[in-house]
Amino acid sequence: MPEINISEKLYARVEAFQEVVEAVLEEKISFDDCVELILGQGINSMLADLLGSVDPATLLSSFQQLGSQYPTQVYGYVSETLRGGAAAQERERLKRQLGFHPPADADNEAG
Repeated sequence: MPEINISEKLYARVEAFQEVVEAVLEEKISFDDCVELILGQGINSMLADLLGSVDPATLLSSFQQLGSQYPTQVYGYVSETLRGGAAAQERERLKRQLGFHPPADADNEAG
């Protein structure tokens, strides 16, 4: 496992904060897992701070540019997300928008 060096003061803060993390999770975790959780959450929080105020059109354009530069990763991620059910409603909307109309149920045809 890779190692990082941090100040003793920050180490003490993380060590003390582990109690907070365990209280939230309602279980004991290792110090390494706690550090990994804190770093992951910190990165997500900083990214949210950076991108949270960016308008949707700019985010879409950026995502499209990522798709152009990294098609396998980006489009693979999109397809996995759609297949995973995380965007089932969006998938149905897209089907309709793209002209894929699912067959109507017998119940809908009768009503």
